[in-house]
Amino acid sequence: MSQNETDANPNVREILCGTPTFKEVSPETVEALINKSRIHVLPAGQILFHAGESFREVVYTLIEGDIMIHRPNGHDEMIQPGGFIGLANYIDHHDYLATAQATSRALLLVTDAGIMNRLEHARPDFFDALNRIIAGKLRERNPDRSISVGLLAQPVTRVMKSPVAYCGPEANLREVFLTMKERRIGSMVVKDKKENLLGLITYAGLAEAMLLENSRPDDSIMTVACEVPRVVESDTPLWEAEELMERNIAKYAIVCEGNVPIGIISRTDILQILVSRPSTLSNRIREVLTIPDLASLSAKLPDVAANASETNRRPSAAVRLLSETHLMLQRRVVELTIEWMKNKGHGKPPADYAILIMGSGGRREMLLNPDQDNGIIIAATPQDQHKQIGVWFERFCKRLNRNLAKVGYAPCPGDIMLRNPLYRKTLVEWKQQISQITSNPSEHDARWANVVLDFDTLYGNDALTSELRRHLLVELHRKPGLLKLMAEADAEGRPALGIFNQLVTTRDEKGEHIDLKRNGLRIIADAARIFALQNGIAVQNTSDRLDALVRVGKLSDDFKNSVQEAYEEMMDLLLSHQIRQVNAGKEPTKKIKLEKLTPGNRSSLRMAMRAVKRFQEQLLDEYSGEVF
Repeated sequence: MSQNETDANPNVREILCGTPTFKEVSPETVEALINKSRIHVLPAGQILFHAGESFREVVYTLIEGDIMIHRPNGHDEMIQPGGFIGLANYIDHHDYLATAQATSRALLLVTDAGIMNRLEHARPDFFDALNRIIAGKLRERNPDRSISVGLLAQPVTRVMKSPVAYCGPEANLREVFLTMKERRIGSMVVKDKKENLLGLITYAGLAEAMLLENSRPDDSIMTVACEVPRVVESDTPLWEAEELMERNIAKYAIVCEGNVPIGIISRTDILQILVSRPSTLSNRIREVLTIPDLASLSAKLPDVAANASETNRRPSAAVRLLSETHLMLQRRVVELTIEWMKNKGHGKPPADYAILIMGSGGRREMLLNPDQDNGIIIAATPQDQHKQIGVWFERFCKRLNRNLAKVGYAPCPGDIMLRNPLYRKTLVEWKQQISQITSNPSEHDARWANVVLDFDTLYGNDALTSELRRHLLVELHRKPGLLKLMAEADAEGRPALGIFNQLVTTRDEKGEHIDLKRNGLRIIADAARIFALQNGIAVQNTSDRLDALVRVGKLSDDFKNSVQEAYEEMMDLLLSHQIRQVNAGKEPTKKIKLEKLTPGNRSSLRMAMRAVKRFQEQLLDEYSGEVF
């Protein structure tokens, strides 16, 4: 921006710093943005750009005035000061899909795309600000996708705790703490004599006031520990309350009628209603006595997927529920196989063991056609019984793999299966293998690790699995070279984006498509796995790993949210795609044809792939140096 323009607009920095977009961006970064940009005045009524125009390689930031975005679907959006215009086009380098028009005289900051890119890399707070916007836009990927059936469509009044525990604004820290301790509650509402809601008190708020702000027991709660509450109306559906709490990183929401609090609800309350809900299919799985009958029940998995998708707003939650049904089926296969061994005169298991499920099963991310990725840990056995015990488990494992295939789980193409002696070992042998590959890792080991190291207990003694995972984390902490090779193996798969961030398809005998797993979901899962193992995180699920990486300070919350929302977008597309395929009598795949997507879906997918690319770039930047 020229000196004259700077002098003419001395308050630009102050205006931007006071907007929601830049509230967590340092004044120095805002100053850098202004100094590398230029001012543009758009008179009232004039068009900034039309839908269908080519991207101008700039991003606009509204300083003053009013800009209306007119979308083809009729959903207009008024841009507030500090808001970016053309950010989605900067992210995916696509033509403008909407028309931007000034409804009053508007003052705009114009920043070249190259400057935006350099600021992203040089200024973490600017990078996070853009990720907040990306996450928000991906959350809005389908505003009409509400939940109208199922448990989460119920109003919050069905689950809320009522009456609420409350105190007045005159209470002090000591009084509130003793009351919460005596009543065994985790929160209290603050309200005045007219029943109006003033705030919320939690144990976390009390602890922060006492430990970090050096507050005294006699200090007023209103001045040192009162939080701004998240409020929902009494007719708000549970899924909407869950979204509000998750978006604002809040554990509680206050249920009000008008401004009068009538109840309180927590994220834990919503989780409990989902976990405890009865399932007819679950009961039938437990009661099945033969493998053929179990196979007939596995044919109902598409119905489970459709129901989970309809009753869970977040696709990752729907996939986790579908995965739990898969695991329930597989555990019943294990039980029936053990019964078969006994009935054939082979007896019960001669040693303690843990059957492992790996890959997407270990992460609780199975869709409609997972294959088998499994193994087994056998506890230490007396030397003189080692051969006999080995014979029993070999027979059992081969039978179990056959039975799983009969129920519908195809054998692993890479033979990562119990029947393979490489995946049928004692705990000592498993530990030795992990120690060996971490000491002298190869490219083959890295590809192997990106599947096998997502292991969890399917059936048996979980203590064996936990001990193996503990050993793995210790070895990787001491010898992290394997992680570098895993990152390089991940780089073999690239997001489906071309040189100008256009969606890139792959052609085969069935036409052009995008493989959402290989070119999207798997890249996020790989990066989350590597960062989790690097930081000693034991959880397996990708969403859980992303949350844990924020807790240990590896990822910023804004960056994590952009990655998570990209993950949700692709999982939503893929799960819906597979459900449609099965309903049409086709074999479910992970490949989607672009012509099947709406323009809005394509735009969201481009933005999601850009978030995938950013996550992979962060992983590769971390491991690009010769540090091992």
